[in-house]
Amino acid sequence: MCGFAGFIDFHSELEPETASHYLSNMGLQLSRRGPDEQQFVEQSSSIYLVFNRLSIVDLNGGTQPIWNEDQSIFVALNGEIYNHLELRSQLREAHQFRTRSDAEIVLHLYEERGVEALELLNGMFALCIWDSHKPQLLLARDRLGIKPLYYTQVGSQLIFASTLFTLLAHPLAPRRTQFQDLTNRSLTTSYVEGVYRLAGGHFLSWDAATEMVTPQCYWNLSDHLALNSPSDSRLPQDYIAQYRELFEDSVRLRLMSDVPIGVSLSGGLDSGIVATVANQIQPQLHCFSILADYTLENGDIVAARKLCKNLQLPFHPVFFKPDKVLEDWDFSLVTFEYLIWMIETPKIDLEWVFRHELYRYIKTVMPELKVVLLGQGSDEFSGGYSRSEDIQNSSWLDFNSKINQSEQKTKNQKQKLSQTEGYLFDYDIPYPSNSQNFQRQMLSRIYTLQKYNLWHEDRTSSSQSLEARVPFLDHRLVEFLAAIPPKYHADLFWNKTIIREMATAWLPRNFTYRAKSFASQPRILRKFKYQIAHKIFPDFLTKYKAVELFPGTQLVTWFEVAGYQDSTEVSATTSLLNAMAMTIFAVLCFSQPSYFPGDYMYGNSPFLEKFDF
Repeated sequence: MCGFAGFIDFHSELEPETASHYLSNMGLQLSRRGPDEQQFVEQSSSIYLVFNRLSIVDLNGGTQPIWNEDQSIFVALNGEIYNHLELRSQLREAHQFRTRSDAEIVLHLYEERGVEALELLNGMFALCIWDSHKPQLLLARDRLGIKPLYYTQVGSQLIFASTLFTLLAHPLAPRRTQFQDLTNRSLTTSYVEGVYRLAGGHFLSWDAATEMVTPQCYWNLSDHLALNSPSDSRLPQDYIAQYRELFEDSVRLRLMSDVPIGVSLSGGLDSGIVATVANQIQPQLHCFSILADYTLENGDIVAARKLCKNLQLPFHPVFFKPDKVLEDWDFSLVTFEYLIWMIETPKIDLEWVFRHELYRYIKTVMPELKVVLLGQGSDEFSGGYSRSEDIQNSSWLDFNSKINQSEQKTKNQKQKLSQTEGYLFDYDIPYPSNSQNFQRQMLSRIYTLQKYNLWHEDRTSSSQSLEARVPFLDHRLVEFLAAIPPKYHADLFWNKTIIREMATAWLPRNFTYRAKSFASQPRILRKFKYQIAHKIFPDFLTKYKAVELFPGTQLVTWFEVAGYQDSTEVSATTSLLNAMAMTIFAVLCFSQPSYFPGDYMYGNSPFLEKFDF
């Protein structure tokens, strides 16, 4: 986990002192992503870059950016290239390696293969390559979009950054917010007009000849779909065995580190498999689980404790109670503003608060830990959402019918949004004409992951200087699932069978076939949201009364109606929270966001008590 930002203008007449000031402000926004080291590149009339490093591999020698032998090309990499040792043996020429860093292999692969080097990388990454020979800047993002990357074109200048608010720290960046699509359906636009996200599996180049931004795709899951019956004779059990082998290798690669690693263990199947396989390769990884009313009710915390006991893993139950957050965290308007700054979005979701506090606890009790393994990304491609807990007699046919209904709903939403000026629903998922229902859902889940799951995990973990790794999203695993022929979909994807059966090699069947559980007790969560809104609104109204994003009378009406009992009260609470979040976000964007102090950093977690259950 690192972060970089910069700008390039082949016609720049920027004074060196001014450029340094811009970079310093952008680098400040990256402080939490990379607290260990900061480096600058300042080449007059060309490229300016700041890189903040979280040291994980080659602690002493892996300073970035890394230059080639004649100082003509450099690479800056946020993330990890897990197969870098293997790729060294595939280089065609002799190179002078200066580090043990995984980033350096990208540099030399680019020298030999150009942009085709991206296809060889196994990892999560956003990268920047400057080639002074052309001259050209190359920006690229990993296949699944695990690591973020933003950019904007302002005249003849390209500005880019790992995060939105880092980019907005540049004084020439656009600042006009756009909120037409609060559900974040667009994959490439952002909440700021003119600022774009580079989609996963894409790259773009910026050179002196064209000065045009045209993102290009280098990976598409559609290319790996089994659209026709294969000629091989593999059976479902063969696919399970092969997937198991790939998964073991994925976990092994993601244990690449020169610093301690932990596991975010929910107690569910996916994180349980990750912890079990990782323990076989590298024993005694610390496991962290949220202990809350809902995890006691659904049995997750009990399952997590039992698993750690059986594997003899250090177990840390993190007690989390909404009322305790408000009391011990001293939740205030400043806290709410911090959360908007951290998550970089004009709305609030309690899951982000939970994840933030889990990561803050982890770093508070183990400051030396820098990497956390997650079970994220398993459900999306293995049928994890095929069977609902509340519909026990459903079937694969029922699930396929729901996919059709969902696709029609999405189509209707797009038609409605397209009639709204400035709508952000700007992508069409390129479904092959002969694709099956679940194959189309796989393709849509790539968008879902980038827009929500991976995005908030990146922000909440990096806020505490942690790197979150996702073994289930090794692109080889995703491609393998996509290539399973439709005739075996019901056998392998109904009720997530391929994952459950794979896991029986390591875990008892009563664990692997536990029903998937979702966060429950919505009334408690509704109450928590109401308590937040009720506590901070008076201060919000005083501080932001001059901001006319919403009429003050409307805000007061929502405040007076807000509650958590019936639908009207809940709706008013949600509207009030969203209105405050949108207002704060707009002000942050307009005023060039400042860096928040360390009050919400690790070392200050209020959740340090020990509990027996």
